[in-house]
Amino acid sequence: MFNISRVASAPSCLARNIYNDPTVVAILKPMFYGKCYLCEQIDLADPEIEHFVPHQGNDMLKYDWNNLFYACGRCNSIKGTGHINLLNCTDSSINVTQEIEHILPGLSSEKVIVRPHSLTPSQETINTVALLDECYNLDNTGLRGITRENLMEKIFDCYYEYINARRVLITRASLPSKVEEAIQTINIMCRPAFPFSVFWIWHFKLDSRLHELRPEVLELINA
Repeated sequence: MFNISRVASAPSCLARNIYNDPTVVAILKPMFYGKCYLCEQIDLADPEIEHFVPHQGNDMLKYDWNNLFYACGRCNSIKGTGHINLLNCTDSSINVTQEIEHILPGLSSEKVIVRPHSLTPSQETINTVALLDECYNLDNTGLRGITRENLMEKIFDCYYEYINARRVLITRASLPSKVEEAIQTINIMCRPAFPFSVFWIWHFKLDSRLHELRPEVLELINA
C-alpha cells in the first residue's frame, strides 16, 4: 500500500448521485498512479471504483468523493463489505508503506509475507494486514487461483529487475557507472508510481547484506 494525495475536487457527477462515471475514473486513475491501492499492480485490465468504507445503501458514503478509491477487480472482490477499519492511504498523517512489511517468497507459488512492522500495531494496521494477506495469497476458488497466478507473475517480473540491480551492488568488481545505474534503478522502483513499490522498499530496508557491502546506498536511496 502507498500514500496518495487527493488534491482534485469532487467531480460534479457525484452531486447527481453518479459515481461510476468516466470523469471519476479520469481523476482517480492518475491520482493512484494507475495502480490498485491494495495490491499495487498497474495497467489494470479490470479497474473498479472501490468504496473504502462499504456504503451498504448509504448514499452519503456511496457518493462521497473521499470514499472512492481505485482498485483492481480481484482486490475489490476480496475486500467486499467484510474488511473495515483499515489504514487510509489518503491520510497524510499515516505512512501506510512503513506500517506493513511486504516480503516475496522464493517461488511465486508460495505465500507472500505480509506483517506489521511495529510490535504494537494499531487495530487499523492489523485489519489491513489481514486484507492484504488475502489480496496477495487467496486462491480459494478456481478463478481466484488464476488471478493470483497472474498477479504473482507481474510481481516477479519486477522482482527480477530488483534482483539484477542488487546483484550489481553486491558485486565488488562492478564498475562505478554500473553501481550508479543500479542505485538509480532501485531508487525508481521504491517510488510510489512504480508497480509493487512497497515490496522493493521493504526488500531494500531489510537487506542487511546489501547495507554492509554498500553502506553509501542508505544515503542515496530515499526509501
